[in-house]
Amino acid sequence: MLLLIAVLLFSPTEIDWTRARAEAVQLLQELIRIDTTNPPGNELATARHVQKLLEADGIETRVLDVAPGRANLYARLKGDGSRRPLILLSHTDVVMADASRWSIPPFSGEIRDGFIYGRGAIDMKGTAAVHVTLMRLLKRHNVPLKRDLILLAVADEEAGGTGARSIIENHPDLIRGAEFLLNEGDVAYVKNGKVHQYGVDVMEKAALWLRIVASGPAGHGSIPLQNSSVNRLLNALERLRAWETPVSVSPAVAEGYRMRAQQQTDPVLRAAYADLEQALKKQALRKRLLADSTLNAEVRNTFTITGLQGSDKVNVIPGTAWAQIDARLLPGETPEGFIAKLRRVLNDPELKIEILEGSTPTGSSADTALMHAIRKVAARHDPGVPVIPTMLTSSTDSAKFRAVGITAYGFEPFKLDDNELNRSHGDDERVSVENIGFALHFLHDVIIELSH
Repeated sequence: MLLLIAVLLFSPTEIDWTRARAEAVQLLQELIRIDTTNPPGNELATARHVQKLLEADGIETRVLDVAPGRANLYARLKGDGSRRPLILLSHTDVVMADASRWSIPPFSGEIRDGFIYGRGAIDMKGTAAVHVTLMRLLKRHNVPLKRDLILLAVADEEAGGTGARSIIENHPDLIRGAEFLLNEGDVAYVKNGKVHQYGVDVMEKAALWLRIVASGPAGHGSIPLQNSSVNRLLNALERLRAWETPVSVSPAVAEGYRMRAQQQTDPVLRAAYADLEQALKKQALRKRLLADSTLNAEVRNTFTITGLQGSDKVNVIPGTAWAQIDARLLPGETPEGFIAKLRRVLNDPELKIEILEGSTPTGSSADTALMHAIRKVAARHDPGVPVIPTMLTSSTDSAKFRAVGITAYGFEPFKLDDNELNRSHGDDERVSVENIGFALHFLHDVIIELSH
């Protein structure tokens, strides 16, 4: 009798996925209604809200202060310790929203036509709501785990990453020994109403934000000065705009395009994708391939001039003028190496180059138990749809965790078309109720696979 009682108490029970989805949707609405626009952030309010929910289910949590009004949330669900922990990472800050451009108030969390609207619905409070609900479900249903499951909901991803850095630098014991991490990054891509591929970002380019400053004589706008700061800056920027950075195809990008090759109806592209590195060596084909802005960004260091400033008076020649540059570096490049090349291109030794933010590109192996688990689950949900390792051309907090030896993948199992993807950081950001339910079920299955 005692044995029977023990089995009943600790055996997993069937999850009601409709009810679980409703719970995750409600939590997402609550998170959207907490305005965590960065700056200033106010992520402490979110951390405390989620902490109460997790502790109600008996899950170990800690609120970790980052700055006044700003905090990370840590939670841990114990496994049997036979395998190393898995981290579920999200961030709770969001970018600003111009309410005058939205059809629905951006912090309302309103549901309309099957979609939850609000700033952060995709980036990335939707995923945070899924992670939190998943932890609660696993606890309630006594699901046996071989790995500890760690939840991190961090502050300040959108404007500096101080939340993730605080975990790594001030609380390394909380993540020590972790093997895998799942974060934002890639999704399941939909075209013509059907999923055509799952993307899992296994590496990402590093952001290198620069300010180029030119100096020169100041004066009155009525008397042109050939060596003015503005002229010197513009001359340098024209040389920069003409610069074609070298092409370099990483193994992950090459594999990803090989897997896409069979989906191509154009025989030229099918052959090119099958061996992207060789295709890019053929001049005519190279021009066609690099016309694809995404492919171009995946195979070279890129730079974008995003800001210019001189005088704020139309009749004043300023003593200094500057430009902002958003550079993105491939794995294998360093900020120092790129800046050295940039100086040669600008060809003006008196220009100052200031680093506003810089990091080193990172990557993880695509051949791991986590990738195998994602592939198995994807095959069950969408048979025949490939799971493709990708390189993110932007950057996330994953880089910080890769730097301390954790295999990090950017993967959120939301099925999104271009219209939905373009709403992230844009107007009328939203995620479907169906996607919340699908992501919850998908990640649950991945965790179960990792426990086999």
